[in-house]
Parts: sequence; structure tokens; C-alpha cells
Amino acid sequence: MKKIILVLYCFLIVLNAHSQPLSSEETQKLIRLNEVYARDQNPILEHAWLLYRTDDDAYHAKADSILNKFISQQDNDPESFTYGQWGWVWRDGVKRADLNNALFRAKMMLGHLWEQQNRMSAQTQANFIASCKALLEAAKRRWDTEIFDIYRDYVAYSNIFVFYTQALTLAGDRFDNARLKKTASSQWTRWYNHVSFFGIDEFASPTYNNAIFRALMNIHDFCHDNRIQRESLEIMDHLYLLQSALTHPIFKLPVSGISRDYRNFLTTADARSGVLSLPLPEGYTAPAEAVRINSARRYPFEVIGKASINPFIFRSYQLKDAAMGSMTGGACFQQQIHCMAAVGENEHERAVAFLQGSFTPVNGYTDQIGTSTLCVYNRLPCYWHFTQWRKDLSNYRDTIGEFGLGLSANWQEKLYSPEHIILTAYGYDLHIFPFELQQEKVRPSALAMKHRTTTSPRYHPRPRIFDEYVFPPEPDWFGAYLILVKSGLKMDEPAISYANEDGIMCFQTKAGHRIRLFIAEKGDTRQLYNVDPALIPLLRIIEPEP
Repeated sequence: MKKIILVLYCFLIVLNAHSQPLSSEETQKLIRLNEVYARDQNPILEHAWLLYRTDDDAYHAKADSILNKFISQQDNDPESFTYGQWGWVWRDGVKRADLNNALFRAKMMLGHLWEQQNRMSAQTQANFIASCKALLEAAKRRWDTEIFDIYRDYVAYSNIFVFYTQALTLAGDRFDNARLKKTASSQWTRWYNHVSFFGIDEFASPTYNNAIFRALMNIHDFCHDNRIQRESLEIMDHLYLLQSALTHPIFKLPVSGISRDYRNFLTTADARSGVLSLPLPEGYTAPAEAVRINSARRYPFEVIGKASINPFIFRSYQLKDAAMGSMTGGACFQQQIHCMAAVGENEHERAVAFLQGSFTPVNGYTDQIGTSTLCVYNRLPCYWHFTQWRKDLSNYRDTIGEFGLGLSANWQEKLYSPEHIILTAYGYDLHIFPFELQQEKVRPSALAMKHRTTTSPRYHPRPRIFDEYVFPPEPDWFGAYLILVKSGLKMDEPAISYANEDGIMCFQTKAGHRIRLFIAEKGDTRQLYNVDPALIPLLRIIEPEP
């Protein structure tokens, strides 16, 4: 009887689903996907979805074939740890997969394709429903085996937990299951409680904040709960305002310390998060304050915020033609940016410097004052080594790659010495004072220039072209003082000093920068913040009065 009710329910859903004609952009995408499929026969869910939405029976049959082929690649062994997942492989006698694969496909399967069942053959529809159930089971199992970094474990792994909640919300609605709906509501509350107090853990990330932003709208649309709808819009407003504030409107680039950044600004002029650059979801209106600062902000424009239980403190200081941003708190993700400087005239004419350049798990700490930042790093174990890596800690250095200052095009080297490097672009000079700690003394550090064609040889690699000033690999402690000034201004030595009193390591400059650190009993590095993080809001915007 339950099966009959489910079939009738599915029939009513698809019967009432209104057909949406393809837009001109979607029509062009369908043409491209047809060409790609003719060449490589690789099934793509979006391809099937676009085919179903046409009025061509032959296209519907082709969509059936593509969808069934895609479903056949799903793990269908209920006893497997990768059950319901795509992209699984046998390795070392064990099935392995990215456990996020099923979550990433929930919107297309339980959202878009669900509404096209009236155009599927009976057999394809049966396969589709069975696949959706396996996907749901994979979502439920998402947290069974994988351990994440401390301070970001489970709920605090922001983007994946939102996709998990989205999958439960969609499934609860589509299968009209009261228990699923209750579970989705509870897990939403778990995530909302975390981020409303501690912020988004992938803070300032152009990629992940957009993924969260879009998933929040899906939760809003399918939860059928006034409280969750209100809370989801609240977080969307926070993300929109956050990305608006951190993004320099002339450079079209977020200039800030960033938890996870794929260096897209090296490949595209408009490097804004999709939160800002893509069309807004239907039914969402951007906050008025965000709209204002995107079109008419007043300089100097300053932003400070925090995220995660740890916490991480991030900043952005912007002038009309220059900006600097930073973050402090340790190692966040391998793709982190601890300090960024940008100058230019527009998104097509700009120069960007960023620490760190290549992806690698290194602890970093900063203190920023205006357009100057003291950066201190160490090659000691970070939380990732203690909690996720789970191998012999005596070999942890094998996981740390080369570390340096990345440079986009358009910088010119004006001066190079171990003590002082000057880069110039668009009327500004970026002074770099690299240093390392030797026998408890601050010494100059000779950086080596290397040309990169990828963000990393091992961690989330992306093809990128940039140059990188690389620090020597030997010192445990090293760093740089960066200051951005108008070209031609003479810069004095920053007089970086170091002291270790009762285990508190203190790095300072004569300009007032100060970074205090200590090594805790497990060997992790912790920071004593200059301002109590409890006094720092999730987001504060400071600009001159009109």
C-alpha cells in the first residue's frame, strides 16, 4: 500500500509540475552538451534535465539513456561505505569516494529532475526513484566515518553541512516523509545555531560562500517552515553583505584574508563571488546596505569580522585604487590566504600579491594596520595534522610544500635583496621585508623566485599561472612585513623584534604591530589576540561619514 501511495504522490507531483521552456542560454548549453556527449559519451545530469524540458520525444528517449547511464555509475551495495555515491573506486582493497558526491547531486536529482518524471519511461522512472533513495541514504551516512579538522568538525564544516541539510529538506518534501522533515528541521537548527554565533567557517571564500548561498535558497523554498525560511534569509543577507563589503567594487576582487580561495583572480577579470556576480535566486532581494556599498562606498573603507570557534579574525582595508586584507588564527584550509594586497584601475588592470601563494597546510598569524601587515608563520603541526592526517607526527613536514608570496601579472620588481624587496604597479609600491628566526634572533630571509603553473602539486590543484617568492624550507619560524604605499615614498626598516618570555613568543614592529603566540601541550600553536575576540562582531563595516 505504501508503494502505491508513493507512486500516486509522485504522479501528482509531476502532473502538476509546470514545464519551463528553455531560455536562449539554456538552448545554447544544450547544443554544447549534445556535442560533448557525441564525442565522449559521458553522462551529465544537467544534460538529461535540459533534454527532458524540450517537447521532442526523441530527446526524451535520449535523456532516459543518459540518466540511466549516470544512475548505473552509482554504488548500489548497501553494505559499502560508499553506497549511493558516484565516482567511487577500489583502492587498497577498499571502496573509496568523495563522500560529498551524493550531496552535490541532490538539487539536480531531488529538485530539477524530480519534476520531469512525466517525461521519463516507466523503467527510467523506477530507476530514478531507486537512485534518489540511495542518494538519500548516502546523505544520512555522510558523517559516519570521516573526521574533519578540530573547530570545524561535523556541523562547523559549513558548506557540506548545508548540502546535507538541503538533501534532507528536499527528500522530506519529495517523499512527503514526516520523519525526514523533522530531521531536516533539527539539523538546520544545529547549523543555524552554530553560524549565527560563530559565523561561516569557510569565511570570505568566494567559491564556498556562493555554494552555501544557493543551497540556503533551496532550503528556504522546500522547508515549508516559517522560522527556517526567516533564518535562511537572515544568513543569505549576512553572506551577501559580507561578500559585498570584502569585495573591492573597482577591482571586482575580494581583498581580505580568506579561508579557502582557488586564486580565480589569476584567470578571470571579474573575480567576485557568485553571490554577487551571478543572478540572484528568484524570490531573494539583496540588503539595501549591501547594494549601497557596492555602488557608492566611501573610502577609506574598513571591514573586520570573525568566524569559527577557534576563532579566525579577518580584515579588509580599502582605498579607491588600493587595498590590503588579512586573516589570523592559524591554519584554516590548505587554500588559505593570510594576506593580500591589490592595486589598479579596474578589474582588467590590477596587480595582486598574496600570502600564501601555493596551497599548503602552514600556520599563519597576522596583525594589520591600514595598508601594512606583519605576517608570522611556522612549520609546526597544525590542527589538520592532529585530527585529519592521523599519521606519524614525526613525518608531518612531508605534508608541507613550498611556501611563498604569490604574484599576479603587472608587478615589476624595483628592488631585490634578502632584507628588502620592492614591487611596483599602478602608482603604488609594495615593500616586503622577509625574515626568519635563527637561534631566537630575527634575521633577513632570502626568497627565491619560482614560476608556477598550478596552485599545488597535491592539495586541490588548479591550473594557475603566477610567480612566487619562496621562503627557505629550513626555518620553523619565518614571515614578512608588507606595506603598501604611494610609489616613491621612502620606507624605513620596520624594526621587527622578537622576544620569548615564559613561553609567550612575541613579534613586533616599531609601527605598533604585535603578534603573541604560544605552543600548547599537544604541540598546537595558539594566539593571544590583541583584542578579545568576544568583543569583535561577526561583521563590522567602518567608513567615513557622508
